[in-house]
Amino acid sequence: MKYIQFKLLLLLLLTCTFFSCEKQLNVFPTNKLVDGNVIIDLKSAETVLNGVYYAFANVGLDYASLESVKWISVNEILPSELSGTLAYSYGQDGFMNMAYRNSSPILVSKWKYGYNIVNAANGFLKNVGPVSNIPSARKEQMIAEAKFLRAFANADLLLYFGHYYDVNSKYGIILRDEFVSADNVKLPRSTVAATYSSILKDLDEAIAALPPLNTQIHYANVWVAKMLKARVLINRGAPGDYNQVINLTEDIINNSSFKLEANLKDLFQVKGFTSAEVMLSVQPFPNDSWKFYLNNTSVDYYVTPALKDLLANDPRKAWMYKDAANINGILPAVTKYYSGPAIKPVKTPLVCNSYAFRLTEAYLTQAEAIALSGADLSLAKSRLKKVLTCAGITDFTVMDGVTTPEAMQLLVVQEVCKNFLQESGLDWFALRRLPLATLKTLRPSVKSVYSLTLPIPIVEINANGLIEPNPVD
Repeated sequence: MKYIQFKLLLLLLLTCTFFSCEKQLNVFPTNKLVDGNVIIDLKSAETVLNGVYYAFANVGLDYASLESVKWISVNEILPSELSGTLAYSYGQDGFMNMAYRNSSPILVSKWKYGYNIVNAANGFLKNVGPVSNIPSARKEQMIAEAKFLRAFANADLLLYFGHYYDVNSKYGIILRDEFVSADNVKLPRSTVAATYSSILKDLDEAIAALPPLNTQIHYANVWVAKMLKARVLINRGAPGDYNQVINLTEDIINNSSFKLEANLKDLFQVKGFTSAEVMLSVQPFPNDSWKFYLNNTSVDYYVTPALKDLLANDPRKAWMYKDAANINGILPAVTKYYSGPAIKPVKTPLVCNSYAFRLTEAYLTQAEAIALSGADLSLAKSRLKKVLTCAGITDFTVMDGVTTPEAMQLLVVQEVCKNFLQESGLDWFALRRLPLATLKTLRPSVKSVYSLTLPIPIVEINANGLIEPNPVD
């Protein structure tokens, strides 16, 4: 990332979102430059596009007012809390026990995160369109990157705040395809079907124009767009979706240049973004300490007994968490990203890295899609076995004995919860795809299907009279 360019865009493009009043989410721009002729040539277009990535990384200020990548705060901690594998160290915050409060600042941050990306992408797309002095191939690729990022944000919003599981539901998200202004700040929710259609349209257009590899691993490529499409389709689960997922992931596994890391621990603690498995990274600032502070210095969140049980016979338990200290005493801290001493932590080079997409997702998503489609389980077992081997597991007795799609899906989902602990939200997405009765046994806090959807923040409801809240239990 080019941090000077990010700072420029923060002033020009994201003024209305990053620095808006906490009591009002739908603040329209007050700086006319935001919706003016910001893009005049290739250099300024690249600056503005970098700003969309800036929003994607969730850049904000830490406790020392230093710019920090806060991906962990919206894409790592929350989903693993919802999955029941992480808990807040200072009491219940409403997510571990699913007692959601629509006034929660965490909820507000998650909602704003999605729409910050959407708004930044829309600003780029509007302003780059009329500019004629950008080489056509480069312009086409940048538009594809912006559409990928908008699709990511809309998918994220739908999977957390919408009835993603019911394509006939009216409870989709607010679809925005224009930069926010006084005229379009208040909009109703679109249907779930319309939301999926919009996301998939953006992804298909992105796939058509993205390169196999971009200039840096923290910029989008065609394979992450295909992976995101597979992620969206397996959650929609409409007729034909599982077969599409199988085909997309087969393409990624066989034809991309990405390869599974032979030793999963090495990816996080030795190789980082140089690993051939990393498909899209989220690169921290050079002096970034936000993730290190939350995980290892203050231990704001700790590993739950449920995760310990899941890892009981797994070699990863030796390095994914370790006992550490916070003001409440000794707690099992997440050390998946950290190779230093747990009790008196010292910052290590890769500890603040985050990973938006890596190849393991393709293997596990395909294995689950095979089970859900009712196809022969032999390929699903082969894909899962490959992932488990990279995690250091050698005993496949349980998997070899699986004969039903339901049992196969459960094994895959359990591996997702371990492999993607506090990483990119895949654990929560996968867990919710289990049959509701099975999910309730794993997460007793789930009362009904309504527990799977976060409430719309109260500040958004108050600011936008056209939005209908989610139903509750």
